[in-house]
Amino acid sequence: MLDGETIGGLAAAAGLPADALGATVDRWNAHVADGADLDFGRGESAYDGWNGDHAGYPGPRATLGPVAEPPFYAVPVRSGTLGTKGGPRTDADSRVLGLAGRPLPGLYAAGNAMAGITGMVYGGAGGTLGPAMVSGYRAGRHAAARAVSA
Repeated sequence: MLDGETIGGLAAAAGLPADALGATVDRWNAHVADGADLDFGRGESAYDGWNGDHAGYPGPRATLGPVAEPPFYAVPVRSGTLGTKGGPRTDADSRVLGLAGRPLPGLYAAGNAMAGITGMVYGGAGGTLGPAMVSGYRAGRHAAARAVSA
């Protein structure tokens, strides 16, 4: 973790141009003062607000706060993956469904390799573990039953 007593000091610690970081913080603070995140729309959904500061709920203020009090901190961010919003649709036995909505013989998907059972939301840390265990179990049982009869 990096820190600085000023935005310029934090920029130096992070190897960033101080004027660019300062302009970004100034823009953010202006959005906070206006009560709207014009860059990313943070706080516009009920989901955002529910996960924010309930003192500002309902509305965007539940998720907006100024960057103003030192010390200031930064952490490196690296890309990764979390497959909660995509993948093939499956039936109750984890069989992959084709475009016509019928199972594709012998093709299964489980866990993060399948479309999430929660649709377009993510319940939080660990929220994919239970569905992965259940879908893997059901896929294995279904496939095993077919292998014995073949």
